[in-house]
Amino acid sequence: MYFDALTLTAVADELRATILGGRVQRVLLPGPLSIGLEVYAQRQRYQLLASADPQVARVHLVRARLSRGVEQATPLLLLLRKYVLGGRIIAIEQPPLERILVLSIAKETARRNHLESQIPPEAIPTEDESAEDESAEDESAEDESADTEYNDASPPSAADPDQPALCCELIIEPMDRRSNIILVDDDNLILDSVKRVTPEMSRRVILPRHVYELPPRQEKRNPQTATAAGMATLLESGARSLTRAIVSAYRGVSPQVAREAVYRALGRPDAELSAALPLEAPASHLRELFTAPWQPTLAFDEDRPQAYAPYLLTHLNGAAPQPGISVALETFYAARESVTAHRRHRERVQQQLTEARDRLQHQQSQLVAELERAQHLEQQRWEGEMILGFMHTLSPGQQTLEVEGQTIKLDPDRSPLEAAQARFRAVDKAKSALEGVPERLKTTEQQLAGLEELLALLALTDVREQIDQIAQEAAEQGYLKPAHARAGAGRRGKPRTPRLKPLHLVSSDGFDIFVGRSSEQNAEVTFRIGQPDDIWLHVRTIPGGHVIVRSGGRDIPERTLEEAAGLAAYFSGVRHETAVDVDLSRRKGVRKVSGGPPGLVTYQAERTLRVAPLPPWEKQPEQRSP
Repeated sequence: MYFDALTLTAVADELRATILGGRVQRVLLPGPLSIGLEVYAQRQRYQLLASADPQVARVHLVRARLSRGVEQATPLLLLLRKYVLGGRIIAIEQPPLERILVLSIAKETARRNHLESQIPPEAIPTEDESAEDESAEDESAEDESADTEYNDASPPSAADPDQPALCCELIIEPMDRRSNIILVDDDNLILDSVKRVTPEMSRRVILPRHVYELPPRQEKRNPQTATAAGMATLLESGARSLTRAIVSAYRGVSPQVAREAVYRALGRPDAELSAALPLEAPASHLRELFTAPWQPTLAFDEDRPQAYAPYLLTHLNGAAPQPGISVALETFYAARESVTAHRRHRERVQQQLTEARDRLQHQQSQLVAELERAQHLEQQRWEGEMILGFMHTLSPGQQTLEVEGQTIKLDPDRSPLEAAQARFRAVDKAKSALEGVPERLKTTEQQLAGLEELLALLALTDVREQIDQIAQEAAEQGYLKPAHARAGAGRRGKPRTPRLKPLHLVSSDGFDIFVGRSSEQNAEVTFRIGQPDDIWLHVRTIPGGHVIVRSGGRDIPERTLEEAAGLAAYFSGVRHETAVDVDLSRRKGVRKVSGGPPGLVTYQAERTLRVAPLPPWEKQPEQRSP
């Protein structure tokens, strides 16, 4: 979904009607690639959010008070406090048909107590507004300077020659992967940015003390003056799709804008470009989209927003008007960021578990080296015994001894007895250090197996509660520090939601099937839910979920076994394979590994099924659509 130039134009108009002339009362970083401003204008507070995240780049107002997502003050945040906090937004500009928004801010340089003495009574917050500020008392206490409020309603001091002003521009560029937020001083020099761009990365350098330059302008036509004659020249482009041809030829036109114009003109958004098309209608509707009054719209797929626009969306089903473009954007990105946030949380946990695996693998290699050293010590002992056994054959100064086809090196400065005793002392000294190495190696290998299972199950879920549960189990098993598993925890580290239960499904033949999706769920499925005569399933040699089919004393049909095997394949590290080998065993043949992590078992397979992975279902399989 594009945050296109037309959407930005609608946002700019909305911001001019709301926050232009307002005072910036608060600056913060909601995330590492975003900034938030609280602006006091027209006797109310507005929350402005700007993001340079390539997945959700945008700028708009939000209704809820923004909260800090980056605890440590960054250089950019310190500069925003200096240049922006307490300043007044004196201009909001957008280069024509560009995805660039420029907020011009002027800040008085007088002392703060002088500013406070100038506050008129009508600009002082009411009791309700003060109560709202008290709700953020904890956050304010952590960073008092970031939440300092300025309610001065006097004109900017830039108009007073005796009161110099600190002027700057906050430039927001929501351009997908090239998105950025840049703070520029009054001399057009970059102070800092959310993303720094070096000469090695791009010819357009974004670094402190460099001159700010606008992105290169695209040499395309103006859609506001589109004509049928201009549309006719698209036939020379060689493009087959009219929509793609319009995007390539007109500046500031996103694929969605082009589809909407083509749909309004021809009744279908995927029309092929040909000389027979009536091109006056597409040109007319393209002009209309860029000049008509704003009609913010959200298009829904069931209950989830799938698209937004500052105009009425007609080529998508489920379109509904919105009270403002910021409301539409907030609704759309709130739904999208919930999924994105879960994915990022999973990636953070995955990275931490991978680091833990690397540490265990290093420990494993060291223990293996210790065992190899133990084998070397046995050689040392054998050599000592051979030297003593053949001591009567050795002559003074002899350097080697040949025994059983092996060569034993001797020190000519030592007697044979001293050489043998030196080897025995080395063996005895290292013997105590090597005690317990096999047991430690076994424990490390079990921990690695349990960790591989957690990593495999983590990669299979986007559900926040399931991610939190796996992270918490990893912390309890010692793979993560408790703080790493507390992203979804309460203030005292306790989980906000109870532990999830194993997945419960019913087969086509009416048999209960239980699937574990974490190590503890695997243990619960196998040893608490499963009965001795139930069927236990697991993908061969691959980490994944344990599956139990409850027999209830009955014979389980082959169809049910294949469905359960398909689930085992789906909840494993080979979900995307076309066919997977799944082992079946009676539950009584499954044994927990002594001293191992939860879910680590040994078993004797009765037979193996080769099946395709089968996603979980809500209804019985025979009732699902093919």
